[in-house]
Amino acid sequence: MDIRRISSRNLGRDDRVISDHAREARFPFLDENVVSFLNSLPLHDKADLTLPRGIGEKLLLRLLALQLGLARSATLPKRAIQFGSRIAKMENRKEHASDTCNRLKDK
Repeated sequence: MDIRRISSRNLGRDDRVISDHAREARFPFLDENVVSFLNSLPLHDKADLTLPRGIGEKLLLRLLALQLGLARSATLPKRAIQFGSRIAKMENRKEHASDTCNRLKDK
């Protein structure tokens, strides 16, 4: 059930952020046929958690990145979008998502 609902449940915020920049999001890896295929694969084809972080998890994506010539990207540890940019470390840790941003109030 969670897999069927992931696109409607978890992508609302991401879609709003992307569309605020006049872009339209595409999520080919969340296509139902892709998700179904990946669910049918055995776990050892998708991950080897005995390998170090940045290598063993998300093996299929890493192999694809290597084939596309993205060697550096293929070995980076994967992060959620809000952590990948490391913006969370730059922000005030006392802020909450529901707060109005003080930096924007002044403009």
